[in-house]
Amino acid sequence: MWDGDECGMCVDAPLATNPFGDLILETDWSYVRLSNNQTQAGYSVVIAKRHAPELHHLTPDERCGFWNDVATMGEVIYELFDPVKLANLSMGFRMPHVHCHVLPQYQHDDPFSLLDPQDGDVRLPEAQWVERVEAVRAAFVAAASG
Repeated sequence: MWDGDECGMCVDAPLATNPFGDLILETDWSYVRLSNNQTQAGYSVVIAKRHAPELHHLTPDERCGFWNDVATMGEVIYELFDPVKLANLSMGFRMPHVHCHVLPQYQHDDPFSLLDPQDGDVRLPEAQWVERVEAVRAAFVAAASG
């Protein structure tokens, strides 16, 4: 997958819905997705639009645009869900495609525990999920334009 052949993120990231969540929007640099497993309210993933296994494989403009999208998603999560801290996790060991998990932490979370975005399973009812996706999308558009 190093060269992008058979990269699941290249295939799934632009889809409106995939097994992992819904597309909030596509920017010039990224696909911004809300994870359907809302173990932490607002948990999202920002995926580089162009396949690159490492940050240094992105152009300087792509890197700046990608991290700006991550920061905007963080701003949206703070506005809508009021976490006490955000963890921006950029790993890619299983999927060598630049992406960042934006994982909010809340008052009830243990700040010393290891972070695992997939620990637990919280699926919202359909109507609540659609409402959350629409709210995050609207807040991202507002934050990106303002």
